[in-house]
Amino acid sequence: MRERLTLSFVLVTLGLLLVAGLVRSVTLNGMQREREGEHIFREATTLAAVVEARQEQREPIDAAFLNDYVGVDTAIRYDTDTDTAGDAVEVRGPDYEPGDGEISSTVTLDGGELTVRQSEDAIGGVFREEVWSLVVLFLLIGVVSALIGFVIARTLAEPFQRLAVAASALGRGRFDLDLPETRVPEAQAISEALRASAVALRDRLEREQAFSMHASHVLRTPLTSLRLQLEELALDTELSESTRAAAVRGMSAVDEVNEVAGELVSLSRQGLIGGEQVPLRDLATASAQVWADELAGLGRGLTAAVEGDLELTFTPGPIEQILDLLLRHVVRQGAGDARLVFEGDARGHLRVVVTAARTTSSREESLVEEARAVVEALGGRLQSDAADGADIDVSVLLPRR
Repeated sequence: MRERLTLSFVLVTLGLLLVAGLVRSVTLNGMQREREGEHIFREATTLAAVVEARQEQREPIDAAFLNDYVGVDTAIRYDTDTDTAGDAVEVRGPDYEPGDGEISSTVTLDGGELTVRQSEDAIGGVFREEVWSLVVLFLLIGVVSALIGFVIARTLAEPFQRLAVAASALGRGRFDLDLPETRVPEAQAISEALRASAVALRDRLEREQAFSMHASHVLRTPLTSLRLQLEELALDTELSESTRAAAVRGMSAVDEVNEVAGELVSLSRQGLIGGEQVPLRDLATASAQVWADELAGLGRGLTAAVEGDLELTFTPGPIEQILDLLLRHVVRQGAGDARLVFEGDARGHLRVVVTAARTTSSREESLVEEARAVVEALGGRLQSDAADGADIDVSVLLPRR
């Protein structure tokens, strides 16, 4: 985006300069022709006075006389009033070239007419001499406009780039969006829309979690009670064999219904956030790298481990958000090296354990509580050792998403 905005700024600037240059060149050409016309008129008037003085002295007006007054790019012609062939005298400068655009001035004398003409190329040469100067000027203006355009484009594009990152994070299931503070109305509108979407998504997750817990309780509690009653019937020796066999078959049917209910509850939990699934190995590697870079800047180290099924896939956004909160907690409350352990079990659950030494006397658990709220909204559990003097030990258990 920045490259396109910069190029557009340069093209618009050079285009405006080109149009202004064309208009200015036409104006200057007219002004130059006007000045050259006045110059030729004064030259013709002065030469006419010299010719009249020479005529009064009865000296000839010939080419040798006119050659002393002709310029390198001008021509002088003297015509007498007689029609005798050869009476007209004309001399030309070495650079004079006749054309339709030449400038001329004619003065009428007692014995004839004196005409002074200037070549059209004399005016064009003034502009041709400045071509390279104009080229250099355009290049300099292009470079300056490119720099200015880059700065403006970067300023305009930065909030939209951050909005793109925030939209990607929201698509991965993160709620803590890093939205830009900008005065651009379009960017502000997008920021408000993303913020509202994040709040709505989190509220929806919490409602989905509450619904899942309620549905699980409503469906499984009576099924469990029914199975216990059927099990008692199956173990009652006073009943006939056929009755106990029917009770056993009923227990199997209850187990099937219970399994279907569990699947429905699980689907309701996973239906809101799908996102791009990544293997546990990649998720752990990326998260450990973020932690290592952050702690290395503080002179601290990190050890990380991945256990269990490494091919399990998870939606990275919620896990990244939780780990960011725990990382900030470790940075504030801990010192020395930290340890990060990822474990994927056979049921598809993810357990993350964070341990670090605690050296500060103050205990601030706000970040842990914020992480707990996110974990519970996702249907998981967070356990933290908050005893006085204890080291940081946080365990997060998340369902597969």
